[in-house]
Amino acid sequence: MKKVIMLIMSTITLLAMGLDVFFLFFYTPQKTTATATAPTPAHTVAAITYKDGTYLGTDASYQYGAIQVQITVANGKITQVKTVKYPTDSHRTAAINAQALPVYEKSAVSAQSAHFSNISGATETWHGFQASLKNALSQAG
Repeated sequence: MKKVIMLIMSTITLLAMGLDVFFLFFYTPQKTTATATAPTPAHTVAAITYKDGTYLGTDASYQYGAIQVQITVANGKITQVKTVKYPTDSHRTAAINAQALPVYEKSAVSAQSAHFSNISGATETWHGFQASLKNALSQAG
C-alpha cells in the first residue's frame, strides 16, 4: 500500500513539474487587439493653486515625537516639501524616518496636496507628516 501511495505522489509531482516547465518556457498568452479608451470623468475638479512663498507647518505630535514640515510654493504649485523637524532619539524611529520622509516629501510634491498613500510600517510618521503638511498648505491656500 505504501508503494502505491508513493507511486501516486511521485506521478502527481512529476505532472506538476511538467506543467510548470510548460508554462514557464512554452506558453504565451493570446494577444488581444481591443483598444482601450480613457474613461470620461463625471466631473472635473479644479486645480488648487497656492500663494507663492515658503510656509512652515506647525509641530505635529505623534507617538514617537513631533514632525514639522516646510513647503515652498512657486507659480501656484508646491515645488518643495522639506521635513525640518522629526524625531531621531531611537535607532528604530530614525531608521523609519530616514526611509519614509523622503518618499512622503516627493509624494506631496507629486500630489500637490496632503492626499497620498502612506508607507507600510511608517503609518504613525505619515500621520504626523500629513498633519504638519495640511497646516502649511492651509497657510498657502
